[in-house]
Amino acid sequence: MLHYKVLPYIEPNEIFQLVEDRFGTIFLDSNFSHSHYGRYSYIVINPIQEFTGHQIKAQIDIWQSLYKSNSYANNDSLPPFIGGLVGYLSYDLCKQLENIGNYNDFSLNASPIPDYWFGLYNQVFAFDNVQRICYIIVAEIKTFIYNYDEQLEHLSSIYKQAGQNSISKTSNIYQSYNETITPQVSSNFPQNDYLNIIQKAINYISNGDIFEINLSHCFKAQLPINYSIKELYQKLRQINSAPFSAFINLDAIKILSASPERFLSIRGSKVEARPIKGTINRSLNMETDAKLATQLQKSEKDIAENIMIVDLMRNDLSKICKANSVDVTQLCAIESFTNVHHLVSVIEGELKTNVSIFDVITACFPAGSITGAPKIRAMQIIEELENTYRGVYCGSIGYFSLNGNVDLSVAIRTIIINNSIISYHVGGAITLDSKPINEYNETLLKGQKLNEAL
Repeated sequence: MLHYKVLPYIEPNEIFQLVEDRFGTIFLDSNFSHSHYGRYSYIVINPIQEFTGHQIKAQIDIWQSLYKSNSYANNDSLPPFIGGLVGYLSYDLCKQLENIGNYNDFSLNASPIPDYWFGLYNQVFAFDNVQRICYIIVAEIKTFIYNYDEQLEHLSSIYKQAGQNSISKTSNIYQSYNETITPQVSSNFPQNDYLNIIQKAINYISNGDIFEINLSHCFKAQLPINYSIKELYQKLRQINSAPFSAFINLDAIKILSASPERFLSIRGSKVEARPIKGTINRSLNMETDAKLATQLQKSEKDIAENIMIVDLMRNDLSKICKANSVDVTQLCAIESFTNVHHLVSVIEGELKTNVSIFDVITACFPAGSITGAPKIRAMQIIEELENTYRGVYCGSIGYFSLNGNVDLSVAIRTIIINNSIISYHVGGAITLDSKPINEYNETLLKGQKLNEAL
């Protein structure tokens, strides 16, 4: 049974600022004015159970059993997410899902942070950013005994307090930053070393091992004392509005994402992937900006990159979708974000009747747009050349709802804080036509807003 109220709209950030310091608070922040991407934002609090570790396959079996005994029917009058699992999947789970192998010493040990973390949530704030409605939802979950009416009233009290504090707390956010304590980031690859691994990747392509590969490098810094993580996220969401922004508070580990890319969504039996491949900078001059978008849309290299990933995603979706149902409904369309234009394609399919929503992990994870083609060989070369864990970067952040809906991002443009160390990765697709210095500069462009927020 669901307990819920439908209330007047309030800015999600007003609720978030009241609960952001709690362990397990997650903000799925569709901070983007787009009715398809950014219609719903969610804040979940007080996880009633945690699932975390490094071994994913046995965990999926547990989740499938949990959902069989706690399934809800879809209700079109409610948001897509009404409670369930929310969290992240690390890119490094690929080593369990496919035969990647170990190419470096770092591969032999577990990642320094868990390869996945999901909380089971039954307390949800949901925000319809198009219809301007706020929902507070409490889902009953078997084996857990709670006073659900009390939980609903707890959410109501938070909503009421946020309404009383409706004057924005972020209007002066920039004034609180002290330039003298800005973290000084450095890459795990000096520029020449990164150019060398790009050239090695091009050599693999030339030799016929792969057609395309996504390479990245990692920037890290020591956090200054008293550096404000919550203000960092506020600044990031202001200067880099994105449809799949997210904030996850796991105490020592915090994840701040401003991702523009959807990995997979499921609504009913319909599954959708929206891979991004192809990037160019934007201009403040409208005429120049339009020319840059046109330049990207006519770029043979970028179009070839995108089409290769579309083929890869079609193959992955075919594992879980009905025969002949997988279709490309958008190919290489321009979508514009805060500081870049992207080429975005859309692949849709209809799920087989015997497929669990968690089968998308074993069939499709990680996203092809951040691996390359062929997928397994590309991941093996990534493991060889990058020489570090990717962690949450290029994994996924999102939810598996108790009503069968799923929405997962590709965790790019994502900052990780682990105790006093802050890090983020940036990368891009390498093809036979790639020029190493151009590819290196593109990674800096993608990290520009993250660095600016820091």
